[in-house]
Amino acid sequence: MRLRPHRGAASLLASLLIRCLGMTWRIEWRGVEHLEAARSAGGRIVYAFWHGRLLVLSWSHRGRAIQVLASDHYDGDLMGRTIERLGFGHLKGSTTRGGARALRTLLGAIGRGSDVGLTVDGPRGPRGRVAQGAIELARIGGAVVVPITDAARRRALVCSWDRLQIPAPFTRVVIAYGEPLSVPRGASADEREALRAELERRLHRLTADLDLELGHAGEDVWPHEDR
Repeated sequence: MRLRPHRGAASLLASLLIRCLGMTWRIEWRGVEHLEAARSAGGRIVYAFWHGRLLVLSWSHRGRAIQVLASDHYDGDLMGRTIERLGFGHLKGSTTRGGARALRTLLGAIGRGSDVGLTVDGPRGPRGRVAQGAIELARIGGAVVVPITDAARRRALVCSWDRLQIPAPFTRVVIAYGEPLSVPRGASADEREALRAELERRLHRLTADLDLELGHAGEDVWPHEDR
């Protein structure tokens, strides 16, 4: 049996490491006008991002009480406890187990006036494939989907399913918002699928463009195809 650190102690250590690392990054912001436009539309925000780019966002969006879903299993709960220490809301649930219940949990947060963050290819992939959850949240909850991604000049890519990006200390990091997507409540199944595909396209393009701009090439450019 694999021994695992106590979740409370491990999450405290992880949050401290993120704070120490994040304080050194030279962060640039892109597309802030897209976020402002979404906010002006009057609804709450569904931040849609790749699982492999969540480390930077856990630092850059700390302290905003954004509600994030995390499962009860060890890794998911550890992530949830860690981001809770950084000023996020930790909602218990999983989109792969009891997806309808997870959707209700997120809708409840939106109904209470909170923004939510969603790893659109999480929690277990496939990498770079947007699930329908963000579109359904926006449709039912009257929220606006805002794609967001990031890239770092110097970094490590973990050999995990999501190719988690860990920026080096003191490196340049760019965070970019994409054009928001509004989802009519009466959207048909075909229209919802078209919006899901459009969200996927925007996130792929945003992420690949940042990787290329910051000097990455070949297999280092999102989506880091396995070869």
